[in-house]
Amino acid sequence: MKKHLIIGGGVAGVSLAWQLLKKGHFVLLIDNMQNKSSSIAAGMINPIVFRRVTKSWRVDEFLPAAEAFYKEVELATESQFFNSIKIRRFFASQQEKKYWNKKQGEEQFKKYLSPEEIYNHEFTNPLNLLGSAIVKNAFRVNAPHFMKQMHNLFEVNNSLKYESFDHTKLDPDTMIYNGKKYDSVIFCCGSDHSSIPHFNSVQIQHTKGQILTIKARQMPKEETWNKKGFILPIGSNSYMVGATIERNINDTIVTEEGRKELLKVINGLYSGSHEIIHQVAGIRPTVYDRRPVMGEHPKHKGFYIFNGLGTKGYLMAPLLAKEMTDFIIEAKDLHAEVQLSRFYKNK
Repeated sequence: MKKHLIIGGGVAGVSLAWQLLKKGHFVLLIDNMQNKSSSIAAGMINPIVFRRVTKSWRVDEFLPAAEAFYKEVELATESQFFNSIKIRRFFASQQEKKYWNKKQGEEQFKKYLSPEEIYNHEFTNPLNLLGSAIVKNAFRVNAPHFMKQMHNLFEVNNSLKYESFDHTKLDPDTMIYNGKKYDSVIFCCGSDHSSIPHFNSVQIQHTKGQILTIKARQMPKEETWNKKGFILPIGSNSYMVGATIERNINDTIVTEEGRKELLKVINGLYSGSHEIIHQVAGIRPTVYDRRPVMGEHPKHKGFYIFNGLGTKGYLMAPLLAKEMTDFIIEAKDLHAEVQLSRFYKNK
């Protein structure tokens, strides 16, 4: 039985651990319990990029894999955290509306875009005059519940330790960490990437995101509203509002500037009353070309990286984790756009 050490217990790390355990391998997942961006995320799985109304990268592959994965984990953990949602997109420009109305009739978009419709709600912002339409095949993962269930599962199987990774205890020549030998060490460190002295050529950027939780009794409970941000129903008249995008900031301090930006999202969509309950911040691991980073270290064999999933982590992680598992175990090729070699080709 091969043994794998995974550093980082966010959505990338737990998805990879699940896939390796399914193959019958031994896994130890180390998590430092810091900056739990995977746990505070909205967990929305949205197949559409709105500005030019395009499909998310590889969504036709990612979406069925994500559905199967989350339902499988729900069954294994006897829990429920995965639901379909209805996203109502209020058009932000005439150009966006034109793209939508053109593409919604195309075969490749039919499963994702509904026709524009007349929609009247007493508490929509009256300035939203360009109309709206529904994104189909959208989902939400209840991120805190999902992460808790996954961590509980790994703890029961003695596959999880809550501690900080100490790079001085890892010998890259013998693959021994803290006195135990492993066949592979996979770094899924998220925004902690810069504190690990391996894969120094990989530039994982820090993108801070802040989210509000509000009470809003006049918002519809069955729809997520979206325009320059989102208002997502999470039950009991509560909603998540997000999210800011603050590049190259590596702290989780909530700010008044962030709150003001999120209030603009609310006021741009909703004209009813609301009460702010909570404000949180996390750091997303992002990459300059908006693609994850996956592969084996060019010099240290058995050292791997699986990072940079960014804002689409809950959509991409299930399939990418399977592809990473197949790469580690069977040496199957990774998708060309995620390969680590793009950071080393000029070295």
